[in-house]
Amino acid sequence: MKLLPGFAGKRSSMRRKLFAYMFLLATLVLTLLLSGLVLLGQFTGTKQKTYETLDFQAEVFSRQIQAHVEDLAVMGIHLSADTTKAIERFLTENHMVFSQINDSEERVEGIQRTVFGILKQKLLEANCSGAFIVLNATVNSAAEDAAHSRTGLYLQRSSLDYSDNSILLYRGLSELGKEQKAMPHRKWRLEFNTHLFPDYARLMDCCELPLARAYRISNIFTLPGTSERAMLMTLPIIGSDGLVYGLCGFEISESYFRHIFSQPSKLEHALFVMNKGCEGIINHADSFSCGITDGYYLSPDGAYKASTFGSGLTLFRGGTSSYIGVTKEVSLCKNGDSFFVTALVPRQDYDRWILEDIIRAVLLILLLFTATVGCSYFFTRRYLSPIKRGLERLKQKEYDSYSGVSEIDDLFAFLAQQDRLNEETVDAMRRENANMQISLEEMQTAHSETVRQVERLAYSRKDEVDPDDYEDFKNGLKFLTEREREILDLYIAGKTVKDIVELTGLKETTVRFHNRNIYTKLGVHSLKQLLRFCTILQQEEGNRGRAKTTE
Repeated sequence: MKLLPGFAGKRSSMRRKLFAYMFLLATLVLTLLLSGLVLLGQFTGTKQKTYETLDFQAEVFSRQIQAHVEDLAVMGIHLSADTTKAIERFLTENHMVFSQINDSEERVEGIQRTVFGILKQKLLEANCSGAFIVLNATVNSAAEDAAHSRTGLYLQRSSLDYSDNSILLYRGLSELGKEQKAMPHRKWRLEFNTHLFPDYARLMDCCELPLARAYRISNIFTLPGTSERAMLMTLPIIGSDGLVYGLCGFEISESYFRHIFSQPSKLEHALFVMNKGCEGIINHADSFSCGITDGYYLSPDGAYKASTFGSGLTLFRGGTSSYIGVTKEVSLCKNGDSFFVTALVPRQDYDRWILEDIIRAVLLILLLFTATVGCSYFFTRRYLSPIKRGLERLKQKEYDSYSGVSEIDDLFAFLAQQDRLNEETVDAMRRENANMQISLEEMQTAHSETVRQVERLAYSRKDEVDPDDYEDFKNGLKFLTEREREILDLYIAGKTVKDIVELTGLKETTVRFHNRNIYTKLGVHSLKQLLRFCTILQQEEGNRGRAKTTE
């Protein structure tokens, strides 16, 4: 099997062949190197790298949210317990039961004053944008909407700067707020409207202990009278006798969420979303989002439908934009509500990464190809140059030069030795040829003398031959067959019966059979007589030929 079938049967230069094999070797080595890097995970596709990055970011994001909610839950448990103690202490000191708070501004003010310091302290200690206490009581139970009006306190941070301890009073007695240096919110109201409080009725019906399993996280809603969206963590306020005094908890506003949960990331335009209850669709109305710590952030708007993108990624398509993301479910409370966090990048960023990877791959291939060709050419030239110079000197028989290649220098030494041996052999052959020429001339002279003697002998004995027998001999020659003529010529050439058997492949009996036919047709009685007649015939033909030449 040929490594390079295209070179089979072709007269290719050594340079071209060596370059081809060097190129093949370099390509094989680079292929193995790249394969090893791929197996070690050094080269992965854009989709896989995007998934790994977003999966990591989503994991960090979910853990951060989970840790934050757990911290708030602990603070909420303390808030509920401290509020319960304060309320029961107030009731004990005033020798009253909780239901007697209704329809008394004085008692409402007294209980709000009792819990105000607790709520403010927990707000400043907790990582949140607001804190609230909703009591199951109202100042005026005879009012038209008294069934949905509840007294309590709702405090908010005035800014996201944690060094700023100023707060705003969103719900509660304004005089008390001013006294406690909590300026009323621009959308201040005295009491809560439970119609606008997320799942108030259900939360009041599901109040139970222990508090560690009783906290809930509301759906995202818009704070009444404002454009600010928020979600609430709520816990029940339960007395020692099991009576539910109300709800308390913390607020996480959308602006606070964006500020506190912005993620450090190497992604330029990463987007992080948390939503409740729906994994397949990210809806702006039902989710909070944030960006990266340092970078451009554009909040998603509208609903985005999800579809599988491959390699663990999900494609989210909206009205005018689309994102690539990874979604993870995160457990934030004990009631079984599902929360999902998603790390996303704009689709155009992903497409740009694909293009950049293609460009890098093409440049890498070109670089490797150029390096392969360059190395093959360099080593081919370095290797073949002394060989070519050696071949040129070999053509010119310059064996005394130095090529720099030990094998070629050894060949030069060997060829120089062979030249010396050949010259000696040629000289010996010339001397032997001269001796053979002399011997040949002597043999030719001796042969010519022998021929003349035979001719003289044949001529001298011609008179001893019977003319009639000789004429019968000559007439009988034309009656010989081809085989008989062949055997006669072999006898004339001096061959014996045994020689004729070996040369013709005939059996000895067959040869002797032809002998008898020859003797009969030529009228001779012995081989000696036959050869004598043949010699006389050759002499006559020779004389006639010389006579014609003379004429």
